[in-house]
Amino acid sequence: MKKFFRIFRILIVAAAFAAAFFIMKEPVRQSEDSCSLDTEPAKKIFAEAESFKKIGKECFYDVFDKNSENIGRVLYTEPDESSIGGFGGSLRVVVGILPDGKIAGIELGENYESYGFIERVRDEGFFKKWNGLSVEEAAKADVDTVSGATMSTTAIKSMVALNLSKYSGMKIAANQQDSTPLWLKIAVFLILAYSLFAFFFPQETAKFRILHLIILAVILGFIGGSALSFESFKNWLTTGNIALVPAVILCCALILPIVSGRNFYCTFLCPFGAMQELPGKIPLPKKSFPPKFMKGVTVFKTILLVLIYAAMVSGLFTDLTVFEPFSAFKFETSALPSLIIAAVFLIISLFVNRPWCRFFCPTGTLINIFAKKNGEEI
Repeated sequence: MKKFFRIFRILIVAAAFAAAFFIMKEPVRQSEDSCSLDTEPAKKIFAEAESFKKIGKECFYDVFDKNSENIGRVLYTEPDESSIGGFGGSLRVVVGILPDGKIAGIELGENYESYGFIERVRDEGFFKKWNGLSVEEAAKADVDTVSGATMSTTAIKSMVALNLSKYSGMKIAANQQDSTPLWLKIAVFLILAYSLFAFFFPQETAKFRILHLIILAVILGFIGGSALSFESFKNWLTTGNIALVPAVILCCALILPIVSGRNFYCTFLCPFGAMQELPGKIPLPKKSFPPKFMKGVTVFKTILLVLIYAAMVSGLFTDLTVFEPFSAFKFETSALPSLIIAAVFLIISLFVNRPWCRFFCPTGTLINIFAKKNGEEI
Protein backbone atom coordinates (compact mmCIF):
# COMPACT_ATOMS: atom_id res chain seq x y z
CA MET A 1 0.00 0.00 0.00
CA LYS A 2 2.83 2.43 0.87
CA LYS A 3 4.48 1.70 -2.47
CA PHE A 4 1.19 2.44 -4.23
CA PHE A 5 0.83 5.83 -2.52
CA ARG A 6 4.45 6.69 -3.31
CA ILE A 7 3.89 5.95 -7.00
CA PHE A 8 0.64 7.91 -6.84
CA ARG A 9 2.45 10.94 -5.37
CA ILE A 10 5.09 10.81 -8.10
CA LEU A 11 2.44 10.59 -10.83
CA ILE A 12 0.59 13.57 -9.35
CA VAL A 13 3.80 15.65 -9.34
CA ALA A 14 4.65 14.59 -12.90
CA ALA A 15 1.14 15.51 -14.08
CA ALA A 16 1.27 18.85 -12.26
CA PHE A 17 4.56 19.89 -13.86
CA ALA A 18 3.48 18.60 -17.27
CA ALA A 19 0.40 20.80 -16.94
CA ALA A 20 2.61 23.71 -15.83
CA PHE A 21 4.79 23.24 -18.89
CA PHE A 22 1.87 23.44 -21.31
CA ILE A 23 0.32 26.38 -19.44
CA MET A 24 3.53 28.39 -19.06
CA LYS A 25 5.44 27.44 -22.20
CA GLU A 26 5.86 30.40 -24.50
CA PRO A 27 3.03 30.10 -27.05
CA VAL A 28 4.04 29.51 -30.63
CA ARG A 29 3.52 32.93 -32.13
CA GLN A 30 2.08 33.33 -35.58
CA SER A 31 4.30 35.23 -37.99
CA GLU A 32 1.90 38.17 -38.12
CA ASP A 33 2.03 38.88 -34.38
CA SER A 34 5.54 37.71 -33.55
CA CYS A 35 6.70 41.33 -33.61
CA SER A 36 4.17 42.64 -31.09
CA LEU A 37 6.16 45.47 -29.53
CA ASP A 38 6.61 45.75 -25.77
CA THR A 39 5.85 49.47 -25.56
CA GLU A 40 6.79 49.99 -21.89
CA PRO A 41 10.58 49.61 -22.37
CA ALA A 42 10.31 51.47 -25.68
CA LYS A 43 8.83 54.45 -23.83
CA LYS A 44 11.72 54.34 -21.37
CA ILE A 45 13.99 55.06 -24.33
CA PHE A 46 11.70 57.63 -25.95
CA ALA A 47 9.95 59.43 -23.11
CA GLU A 48 7.86 61.51 -25.54
CA ALA A 49 6.62 58.47 -27.49
CA GLU A 50 2.88 58.49 -28.08
CA SER A 51 2.43 55.90 -30.83
CA PHE A 52 4.34 53.28 -32.80
CA LYS A 53 3.98 52.14 -36.41
CA LYS A 54 5.44 48.89 -37.73
CA ILE A 55 7.55 49.23 -40.88
CA GLY A 56 8.35 46.38 -43.25
CA LYS A 57 8.29 42.71 -42.37
CA GLU A 58 10.89 42.83 -39.62
CA CYS A 59 10.20 43.85 -35.99
CA PHE A 60 11.00 47.53 -36.59
CA TYR A 61 8.77 50.43 -35.54
CA ASP A 62 8.76 54.16 -36.19
CA VAL A 63 8.14 56.21 -33.04
CA PHE A 64 5.87 59.26 -33.01
CA ASP A 65 5.24 61.91 -30.37
CA LYS A 66 1.88 63.50 -29.51
CA ASN A 67 2.23 65.82 -32.54
CA SER A 68 2.66 62.80 -34.84
CA GLU A 69 6.27 63.76 -35.51
CA ASN A 70 8.77 60.96 -36.04
CA ILE A 71 11.23 61.01 -33.13
CA GLY A 72 13.07 57.77 -33.82
CA ARG A 73 12.83 54.07 -34.42
CA VAL A 74 12.85 50.94 -32.25
CA LEU A 75 13.98 47.41 -33.07
CA TYR A 76 12.48 44.38 -31.31
CA THR A 77 13.79 41.28 -33.06
CA GLU A 78 12.94 37.85 -31.63
CA PRO A 79 15.73 35.51 -30.48
CA ASP A 80 16.64 32.92 -33.09
CA GLU A 81 18.54 29.64 -32.99
CA SER A 82 21.86 31.51 -32.91
CA SER A 83 20.95 33.58 -29.86
CA ILE A 84 22.05 32.58 -26.40
CA GLY A 85 19.73 32.75 -23.42
CA GLY A 86 20.17 34.64 -20.17
CA PHE A 87 20.17 33.20 -16.66
CA GLY A 88 16.37 33.18 -16.69
CA GLY A 89 16.01 31.90 -20.26
CA SER A 90 15.39 33.58 -23.61
CA LEU A 91 14.99 37.35 -23.70
CA ARG A 92 14.22 40.20 -26.08
CA VAL A 93 15.86 43.60 -26.27
CA VAL A 94 14.43 46.93 -27.41
CA VAL A 95 16.96 49.04 -29.33
CA GLY A 96 16.14 52.73 -29.87
CA ILE A 97 17.63 54.69 -32.80
CA LEU A 98 17.48 58.48 -33.16
CA PRO A 99 16.63 60.14 -36.52
CA ASP A 100 20.35 60.87 -37.04
CA GLY A 101 21.15 57.15 -36.85
CA LYS A 102 22.69 57.20 -33.36
CA ILE A 103 21.65 54.76 -30.64
CA ALA A 104 19.13 56.39 -28.29
CA GLY A 105 19.10 53.59 -25.75
CA ILE A 106 18.80 49.89 -24.95
CA GLU A 107 16.12 48.32 -22.73
CA LEU A 108 15.05 44.79 -21.82
CA GLY A 109 11.80 43.65 -23.41
CA GLU A 110 10.15 40.29 -22.73
CA ASN A 111 12.43 38.34 -20.37
CA TYR A 112 12.52 35.96 -17.40
CA GLU A 113 15.24 37.63 -15.37
CA SER A 114 14.72 38.51 -11.71
CA TYR A 115 13.90 42.07 -10.68
CA GLY A 116 17.13 42.23 -8.69
CA PHE A 117 19.16 41.34 -11.77
CA ILE A 118 17.52 44.01 -13.93
CA GLU A 119 18.04 46.72 -11.32
CA ARG A 120 21.67 45.69 -10.75
CA VAL A 121 22.44 45.81 -14.47
CA ARG A 122 20.65 49.14 -14.80
CA ASP A 123 22.57 50.62 -11.84
CA GLU A 124 25.84 49.50 -13.46
CA GLY A 125 24.93 51.60 -16.50
CA PHE A 126 25.08 48.57 -18.78
CA PHE A 127 22.12 49.62 -20.94
CA LYS A 128 23.74 53.00 -21.64
CA LYS A 129 27.00 51.61 -23.06
CA TRP A 130 25.70 51.73 -26.65
CA ASN A 131 24.24 55.25 -26.40
CA GLY A 132 25.51 57.73 -29.00
CA LEU A 133 27.11 55.09 -31.23
CA SER A 134 26.15 54.68 -34.86
CA VAL A 135 24.29 51.51 -35.86
CA GLU A 136 27.47 50.04 -37.35
CA GLU A 137 29.57 50.94 -34.31
CA ALA A 138 26.99 49.61 -31.86
CA ALA A 139 26.59 46.35 -33.77
CA LYS A 140 30.33 45.68 -33.48
CA ALA A 141 30.85 47.20 -30.01
CA ASP A 142 32.70 44.94 -27.57
CA VAL A 143 30.77 45.95 -24.44
CA ASP A 144 32.03 44.57 -21.13
CA THR A 145 29.62 42.30 -19.27
CA VAL A 146 28.58 42.90 -15.66
CA SER A 147 30.40 40.88 -13.00
CA GLY A 148 27.99 38.53 -11.27
CA ALA A 149 25.56 38.67 -14.22
CA THR A 150 27.81 37.48 -17.03
CA MET A 151 25.39 35.00 -18.62
CA SER A 152 22.50 37.42 -18.91
CA THR A 153 24.50 40.48 -19.97
CA THR A 154 26.21 38.36 -22.62
CA ALA A 155 22.74 37.37 -23.86
CA ILE A 156 21.72 41.05 -23.99
CA LYS A 157 24.82 41.81 -26.08
CA SER A 158 23.85 38.95 -28.39
CA MET A 159 20.34 40.32 -28.86
CA VAL A 160 21.59 43.88 -29.47
CA ALA A 161 23.89 42.54 -32.20
CA LEU A 162 21.04 40.48 -33.69
CA ASN A 163 18.69 43.48 -33.79
CA LEU A 164 21.26 45.76 -35.38
CA SER A 165 22.57 43.20 -37.85
CA LYS A 166 19.05 42.56 -39.17
CA TYR A 167 18.34 46.29 -39.32
CA SER A 168 21.54 47.25 -41.09
CA GLY A 169 21.82 44.20 -43.29
CA MET A 170 25.31 43.48 -41.97
CA LYS A 171 26.30 39.94 -41.14
CA ILE A 172 27.46 40.19 -37.55
CA ALA A 173 28.02 37.10 -35.45
CA ALA A 174 26.40 37.44 -32.04
CA ASN A 175 28.49 36.53 -29.02
CA GLN A 176 27.72 32.84 -28.62
CA GLN A 177 30.32 31.67 -26.17
CA ASP A 178 29.10 29.85 -23.10
CA SER A 179 29.71 32.19 -20.19
CA THR A 180 30.37 29.31 -17.79
CA PRO A 181 34.14 28.72 -17.54
CA LEU A 182 35.33 25.21 -18.40
CA TRP A 183 37.06 24.86 -15.02
CA LEU A 184 33.74 25.55 -13.27
CA LYS A 185 31.91 22.92 -15.30
CA ILE A 186 34.62 20.38 -14.45
CA ALA A 187 34.53 21.40 -10.77
CA VAL A 188 30.75 21.01 -10.59
CA PHE A 189 30.84 17.52 -12.11
CA LEU A 190 33.67 16.49 -9.76
CA ILE A 191 31.63 17.75 -6.80
CA LEU A 192 28.61 15.88 -8.11
CA ALA A 193 30.67 12.68 -8.40
CA TYR A 194 31.97 13.01 -4.84
CA SER A 195 28.48 13.84 -3.55
CA LEU A 196 27.16 10.66 -5.14
CA PHE A 197 29.95 8.69 -3.49
CA ALA A 198 29.15 10.31 -0.13
CA PHE A 199 25.46 9.52 -0.63
CA PHE A 200 26.12 5.80 -1.08
CA PHE A 201 29.00 5.61 1.43
CA PRO A 202 28.14 8.13 4.18
CA GLN A 203 30.21 6.47 6.91
CA GLU A 204 33.37 6.32 4.82
CA THR A 205 33.10 10.03 3.95
CA ALA A 206 31.82 11.37 7.29
CA LYS A 207 35.24 12.75 8.32
CA PHE A 208 35.30 14.95 5.22
CA ARG A 209 31.78 16.31 5.78
CA ILE A 210 32.80 19.86 6.79
CA LEU A 211 35.13 20.23 3.79
CA HIS A 212 32.35 18.87 1.58
CA LEU A 213 29.92 21.48 2.93
CA ILE A 214 32.38 24.33 2.39
CA ILE A 215 33.00 23.27 -1.21
CA LEU A 216 29.26 23.02 -1.89
CA ALA A 217 28.66 26.52 -0.51
CA VAL A 218 31.60 28.13 -2.34
CA ILE A 219 31.61 26.37 -5.73
CA LEU A 220 27.95 25.50 -6.28
CA GLY A 221 26.64 28.49 -4.34
CA PHE A 222 28.71 31.65 -4.53
CA ILE A 223 30.60 30.87 -7.75
CA GLY A 224 28.27 28.63 -9.73
CA GLY A 225 24.82 29.69 -8.51
CA SER A 226 23.70 26.09 -9.14
CA ALA A 227 20.99 25.67 -6.50
CA LEU A 228 17.67 24.20 -7.56
CA SER A 229 14.75 26.52 -6.85
CA PHE A 230 11.20 27.21 -7.94
CA GLU A 231 12.48 30.25 -9.82
CA SER A 232 14.70 27.96 -11.90
CA PHE A 233 11.79 25.50 -12.38
CA LYS A 234 9.65 28.39 -13.63
CA ASN A 235 12.32 29.51 -16.10
CA TRP A 236 12.88 25.99 -17.45
CA LEU A 237 9.17 25.37 -17.85
CA THR A 238 8.56 28.75 -19.47
CA THR A 239 11.39 28.63 -21.98
CA GLY A 240 11.70 24.87 -22.45
CA ASN A 241 15.48 25.27 -22.15
CA ILE A 242 17.84 23.96 -19.49
CA ALA A 243 21.65 23.94 -19.53
CA LEU A 244 23.67 20.75 -19.12
CA VAL A 245 24.87 21.26 -15.53
CA PRO A 246 21.48 22.04 -13.95
CA ALA A 247 19.89 19.29 -16.08
CA VAL A 248 22.26 16.69 -14.62
CA ILE A 249 21.72 18.01 -11.08
CA LEU A 250 17.95 17.94 -11.55
CA CYS A 251 18.01 14.38 -12.88
CA CYS A 252 20.07 13.20 -9.90
CA ALA A 253 17.79 15.06 -7.49
CA LEU A 254 14.66 13.38 -8.84
CA ILE A 255 15.86 9.95 -9.93
CA LEU A 256 17.98 8.97 -6.91
CA PRO A 257 15.09 9.26 -4.40
CA ILE A 258 12.99 7.01 -6.65
CA VAL A 259 15.77 4.40 -6.86
CA SER A 260 17.11 4.58 -3.30
CA GLY A 261 14.14 5.97 -1.39
CA ARG A 262 16.36 8.71 0.10
CA ASN A 263 16.68 12.41 -0.62
CA PHE A 264 20.08 12.94 -2.26
CA TYR A 265 20.05 16.59 -3.29
CA CYS A 266 19.03 18.31 -0.06
CA THR A 267 21.62 16.58 2.13
CA PHE A 268 24.52 16.07 -0.27
CA LEU A 269 24.34 18.74 -2.95
CA CYS A 270 22.24 21.77 -1.99
CA PRO A 271 24.57 24.75 -1.34
CA PHE A 272 22.11 26.52 0.99
CA GLY A 273 21.62 23.30 2.92
CA ALA A 274 25.40 23.26 3.34
CA MET A 275 25.39 26.91 4.42
CA GLN A 276 22.91 26.07 7.19
CA GLU A 277 24.72 22.95 8.33
CA LEU A 278 28.06 24.74 8.71
CA PRO A 279 26.98 27.16 11.51
CA GLY A 280 25.06 24.23 12.97
CA LYS A 281 28.42 22.59 13.62
CA ILE A 282 29.15 25.25 16.25
CA PRO A 283 28.61 23.57 19.64
CA LEU A 284 25.57 25.51 20.82
CA PRO A 285 22.39 24.02 22.36
CA LYS A 286 20.05 22.91 19.58
CA LYS A 287 16.28 23.07 19.79
CA SER A 288 14.43 19.80 19.28
CA PHE A 289 10.77 19.40 18.34
CA PRO A 290 8.23 16.68 19.22
CA PRO A 291 7.00 14.30 16.47
CA LYS A 292 3.47 15.74 16.62
CA PHE A 293 4.81 19.22 15.85
CA MET A 294 6.88 17.93 12.94
CA LYS A 295 3.84 16.17 11.47
CA GLY A 296 2.12 19.55 11.47
CA VAL A 297 5.18 21.02 9.76
CA THR A 298 4.89 18.38 7.03
CA VAL A 299 1.29 19.41 6.37
CA PHE A 300 2.28 23.09 6.36
CA LYS A 301 5.13 22.48 3.89
CA THR A 302 2.78 20.60 1.57
CA ILE A 303 0.30 23.48 1.62
CA LEU A 304 3.14 25.94 0.99
CA LEU A 305 4.34 23.84 -1.94
CA VAL A 306 0.86 23.92 -3.50
CA LEU A 307 0.60 27.70 -3.01
CA ILE A 308 4.03 28.33 -4.58
CA TYR A 309 3.11 26.05 -7.49
CA ALA A 310 -0.16 27.95 -7.97
CA ALA A 311 1.71 31.27 -7.89
CA MET A 312 4.17 29.95 -10.47
CA VAL A 313 1.56 28.64 -12.89
CA SER A 314 -0.80 31.60 -12.57
CA GLY A 315 1.98 34.16 -13.00
CA LEU A 316 0.83 35.87 -9.80
CA PHE A 317 4.48 36.51 -8.96
CA THR A 318 6.94 37.06 -11.81
CA ASP A 319 9.95 36.73 -9.51
CA LEU A 320 9.76 33.65 -7.27
CA THR A 321 13.17 34.39 -5.75
CA VAL A 322 11.32 36.43 -3.12
CA PHE A 323 10.13 33.15 -1.58
CA GLU A 324 13.49 31.36 -1.43
CA PRO A 325 17.01 32.20 -0.21
CA PHE A 326 18.98 30.61 -3.04
CA SER A 327 19.54 33.74 -5.13
CA ALA A 328 21.30 35.29 -2.12
CA PHE A 329 24.47 33.51 -3.27
CA LYS A 330 24.53 36.02 -6.14
CA PHE A 331 24.05 38.83 -3.64
CA GLU A 332 25.01 41.54 -6.15
CA THR A 333 21.82 40.83 -8.14
CA SER A 334 19.66 39.26 -5.44
CA ALA A 335 16.35 40.78 -4.41
CA LEU A 336 16.21 42.12 -0.85
CA PRO A 337 13.61 39.56 0.40
CA SER A 338 15.89 36.69 -0.64
CA LEU A 339 18.83 38.24 1.22
CA ILE A 340 16.70 38.71 4.34
CA ILE A 341 15.41 35.13 4.23
CA ALA A 342 18.95 33.78 3.82
CA ALA A 343 20.35 35.88 6.68
CA VAL A 344 17.51 35.04 9.08
CA PHE A 345 17.72 31.30 8.53
CA LEU A 346 21.51 31.24 8.75
CA ILE A 347 21.23 32.86 12.19
CA ILE A 348 18.49 30.45 13.25
CA SER A 349 20.64 27.51 12.09
CA LEU A 350 22.96 28.21 15.02
CA PHE A 351 20.21 26.91 17.29
CA VAL A 352 18.02 24.75 15.01
CA ASN A 353 19.33 22.15 12.59
CA ARG A 354 18.72 23.19 8.95
CA PRO A 355 15.64 25.33 9.73
CA TRP A 356 14.88 26.35 6.15
CA CYS A 357 15.07 22.74 4.92
CA ARG A 358 12.99 21.33 7.76
CA PHE A 359 10.26 23.95 8.05
CA PHE A 360 9.79 25.77 4.75
CA CYS A 361 11.74 24.75 1.63
CA PRO A 362 9.23 24.03 -1.19
CA THR A 363 12.00 22.60 -3.38
CA GLY A 364 12.95 20.09 -0.68
CA THR A 365 9.28 19.22 -0.13
CA LEU A 366 8.91 18.51 -3.83
CA ILE A 367 11.99 16.27 -3.90
CA ASN A 368 10.85 14.42 -0.76
CA ILE A 369 7.73 13.31 -2.62
CA PHE A 370 9.97 11.07 -4.73
CA ALA A 371 11.48 9.40 -1.64
CA LYS A 372 9.93 6.50 0.28
CA LYS A 373 9.19 8.62 3.34
CA ASN A 374 7.55 11.97 2.68
CA GLY A 375 8.72 13.48 5.94
CA GLU A 376 11.04 16.18 7.23
CA GLU A 377 14.46 16.63 5.71
CA ILE A 378 17.38 16.23 8.08
